[in-house]
Amino acid sequence: MAKTRMPRDDNSQSIPVLRFRTGGAQALSISDTAARSNAFSGGTRVITLTTTVAAFFETGGSSVTATTSSNYIPAGIPFDMALGADLSDTDGYHTHISIILASGSGTAYISERE
Repeated sequence: MAKTRMPRDDNSQSIPVLRFRTGGAQALSISDTAARSNAFSGGTRVITLTTTVAAFFETGGSSVTATTSSNYIPAGIPFDMALGADLSDTDGYHTHISIILASGSGTAYISERE
């Protein structure tokens, strides 16, 4: 896998941003029952999560399940999160996200970053 390099500004300083992965978008219909994403592509280090309604989320392995005691995300606020400290740390690296609504019904949009 090629190393990702940060883009640089006019002063040759790194800009801390990762590009969106082509084909790395998911949309989950979410309700008061936890929904789980498909596995993220290998090499995905960061995801961006945006929901149309307030929700709770957890990242983890293939059996991760969010509850209403999980991490909170308000509606319409894009939130970037790392999936692990290092891609070589396979034990601590998260491969899925689970989301459950605070109330109502809506959609979660997940974008993989590389």
